[in-house]
This record gives sequence, C-alpha cells and structure tokens, in this order.
Amino acid sequence: MRRIGIILLVLGLVGFVIASSQRKGYDSVEGAIKSTFSSSEKSKKEGWETGRWVSLGAGVVGLVLVLLPGKKG
Repeated sequence: MRRIGIILLVLGLVGFVIASSQRKGYDSVEGAIKSTFSSSEKSKKEGWETGRWVSLGAGVVGLVLVLLPGKKG
C-alpha cells in the first residue's frame, strides 16, 4: 500500500502543479475576459480547476496511504 501511496502522492503533486499553472492563465485580465465571453474558454478554465481538485484529492489519498499503511500479514 505504501508504494501505491507514494505513486498517488507524486501524481497528485505533479497534476496539481500542472493544472495550477494552466489555470493561472485565466487569472489575468485577458484570461478573465476570454472566459467571460467564450463558453469554450470557460469550460477549459473549469476543467483545469476540476483537475486541480482531483489532483489534490489523489495527493491526499496518497499521503494517507503512506502515513497509515495497511496491516502486514
């Protein structure tokens, strides 16, 4: 379980960093205007935000599996 936890933790952190960097582009004035008037840009923004939360959840599950591994036996 610890190995799966480490994998989930790493994937969660990498996914969170990537999704955060992509999502950050919509925080500028230009990005806010694009996402306001374009439904496809708005869905991309929401997709990256969802990706951030999913990655964060995977990282937390990985951390729990690393810190609290199952019983051996």
